[in-house]
Amino acid sequence: MITRDLSYTQKVRRRSLILGGIKSLFTIVVCGKLYYLQILNKSKYGKLSDLNRTKVKILYPERGVIFDKFGIPIASNRLDYQLTIFKEKKELINRYISKLKNIIFFSQRDYQELKKNLSIKDSSDFVILKKNLTWDELEIFELVSSKFPFLFITKEKVRSYENKFIYSHVLGYVGYKNDLKEQKLNNLKFGISGLEKTFDKKLLGTDGWIKLETNSKGRIKKELNKKLAIPGENVKTNLIASMQELSHKLLKGISGAVVVLDCKSGGVNCMVSTPSFDNDEFSNGISNDKWNQLVTDESNPLLNRSISGLYSPGSTYKLITALFAIEKMGFDYSKEFYCPGHVEFGNRKFHCWKKEGHESVNLIDAIKKSCDCYFYNLAKEINIDELAKFSKKFSIGELTGIDIPDENYGLMPNSEWKIKNRNEKWQKGETLNTVIGQGFTLSTPLQITLMTARIASGKKLEPKIFKRNRYFFENLEISEKNLNFIRKSMYKVVNEYQGTAYSSKLNNKLKMAGKTGTSQVRKISKEERESGVLKNEELIYKLRDHSLFTGYAPYDNPKYAITVVAEHMGNGSKVAAPIAKKIMDFALKKYS
Repeated sequence: MITRDLSYTQKVRRRSLILGGIKSLFTIVVCGKLYYLQILNKSKYGKLSDLNRTKVKILYPERGVIFDKFGIPIASNRLDYQLTIFKEKKELINRYISKLKNIIFFSQRDYQELKKNLSIKDSSDFVILKKNLTWDELEIFELVSSKFPFLFITKEKVRSYENKFIYSHVLGYVGYKNDLKEQKLNNLKFGISGLEKTFDKKLLGTDGWIKLETNSKGRIKKELNKKLAIPGENVKTNLIASMQELSHKLLKGISGAVVVLDCKSGGVNCMVSTPSFDNDEFSNGISNDKWNQLVTDESNPLLNRSISGLYSPGSTYKLITALFAIEKMGFDYSKEFYCPGHVEFGNRKFHCWKKEGHESVNLIDAIKKSCDCYFYNLAKEINIDELAKFSKKFSIGELTGIDIPDENYGLMPNSEWKIKNRNEKWQKGETLNTVIGQGFTLSTPLQITLMTARIASGKKLEPKIFKRNRYFFENLEISEKNLNFIRKSMYKVVNEYQGTAYSSKLNNKLKMAGKTGTSQVRKISKEERESGVLKNEELIYKLRDHSLFTGYAPYDNPKYAITVVAEHMGNGSKVAAPIAKKIMDFALKKYS
C-alpha cells in the first residue's frame, strides 16, 4: 500500500515537473516573442499599428482667383464633391460600383480616371472613384452610405470659369501633368495655357495633409493632426469684363478677334478670339471624343487669333508706309499723284481697290480714301530693307512681349528674308504689294493694335494683361509733327465724308481716329479683272477678303486703341469698323 502511494506520488511529481517545464518553456517563448515584437521591432510594428488606425489625405491648395481690372472674378473656384475609398480596400471597388451605378452615373471617362488613380503611387490613403457628384447623387448616397463602409464623400476646390467661352483663349485652362517629380501631387492641376500657364507658380499654392483616426468598421472617428494647404495668390488683370463680354457678343457667328489696349499703360483691356471653346470642360477633364472634335474643327476654335492668327494687315499698314516716307525719306506730304485706277510698273498693272480711280490726291487724302495707287507711286522710291527696319518700331514682324504664351512673330519681309526662304532676290514689284499691307506681310491683331497705340501715344508701349502699378515708356524717337500728320489722317478716315470709315464715326462729342483694311486672301487673275472682279458675296466663304479696322479714341487724348478682324467678311468699312465703333462708344461712355 505504501509502495503504491509512493509510486503514485512519484508519477504526479514527474508529471508536474513536465507540465511545469512545458509551462516555463511556453512562458519563455511568449516573453521572447513579446520582447521581439515590443522591444526589438517596436518601431516597425508600431508604424503598422498606427497605419491600421490612421489614414492620411493630401490637401490640395485652392488656386488663386483671377480678377478683371475692377475686381470682378473671371476665373474662380467651386466645390467639387468626390466619392473616395480607402486605398487598402480597393478590392471592394468593383462590388461597390456594381451596387452604386443605379444611383450614381459612372461614365467611361470616370472608369479611365479610376484606373489611373489606382496606379498612382502617392502618400494618400484615399482613392477617388468619381468626381463632380451632383446634388441628387449626394443626397441618395447619404441615405445608403451605411451599407458602404470605407466609402466617403470628400470636398475639393476646383477651377471654374463662369463665362466659359468669353475668356477661354486669354485665361487658358488647367490640367494634369504626367511628368511630375512628386507623385503625391498627381491629382493637382496646373496651368496649361493662357494666363493660367503664365502665372501658374503664383496661382498654384502649396499642398498640405490631414491625418485621420478610423475604427475597425472603416469610419472616421476624429482628426488627429494636419498641415493646412496654402492657397495660391490672386492675380489682377487689365481686362475689363463688360468690354470683353460685349466684344464676344458682337463677334457672334464670325471667326475673328478683338483687341483693345490702354494707350497710357499698355494694359490689355480686351482680348477676344472667336470661335471659342468651353475651358470648363478642360478643367473637369475633357474626353478624347471632344478633344478630337475641337482639333479637327475647320474653324480652329483652339487658336487664339488675337496673338497667333496671321493676317495681311491690308490698308492699315499704309499708316506705317506714310510715316516712313515723311520721317525717313523727307517726302512732301502735299505732293499729289493721279490715280486712274491702276499703276503700270514693269510689265504689270497694280490695281487700286476703286476701279475708276481717285483722280489727283495728296498723302492725307490717300490715307483717308485708302488710295492704293498713291502708295504704289510711293513704293517706287522705297527701300524694302529700310522700311522693314522702321516697321519693327511698331511691332510689325516682331513679338510684342505679351504675357501669355504662344504669340506669333508675324512677318515683315525684306531682301534677306526672300533669299533665305525663297532662294530668290527681292523684286521691286513686291515692294508695291508690301506698302499696302499685302504680299508676304503678316500680322496678328495684337501687333496691329500695338502699332496703332504707339502712333497714338508716341511711346514704346508694351502690352500686358497682368496689372502693373507702375509703368514708364520711352518715346518712339519720331517727329511729333509727323506723328500728328498720321493722326490727323486717321481722324479724316472716320470723321470726314469720303473717309472709308465715315459711317462708323462715334455717336458722341468724343472722336475716334482709325484706318480700315481689307485683307485679300486670293489672287485676282487678269481675266477676272477684264470681265469684272467678283464681289465677296459671290465667292465661296474661304475666298472672301478679311475685314479689318484699327483705331484709337479719344482723338485729342488717346485712351483706347482697338483692332477688329473679321475673317472672310469683306471690306473693312462694312463689318470690322461698325463693330469697333460699338465697342469704343461703350468704353468711352462707361470708363472715360
